[in-house]
Amino acid sequence: MKSMTLPVPEAAANGLGTAEQIEGIPLFLIPKIIAEQIRKKQKFVFLITVTRNFMHQYTVIVETRDEYDRRVNPDIPGSP
Repeated sequence: MKSMTLPVPEAAANGLGTAEQIEGIPLFLIPKIIAEQIRKKQKFVFLITVTRNFMHQYTVIVETRDEYDRRVNPDIPGSP
């Protein structure tokens, strides 16, 4: 399991913010990983995305509202 803070692919392409992306998670650990991320980012969690990868491994991406806005709307004032 890769656990690290990485630029989300769309954000990285635009040179924008980062979100927490954890790869290679087995299905039974997804609730634990999500709970840890919620504790870490607290009330700022806006979007949690879980995608299935090869061989029953999953990727979890946790974004705050600011990270989401910068990724979706790169023309927002105050964006890097």
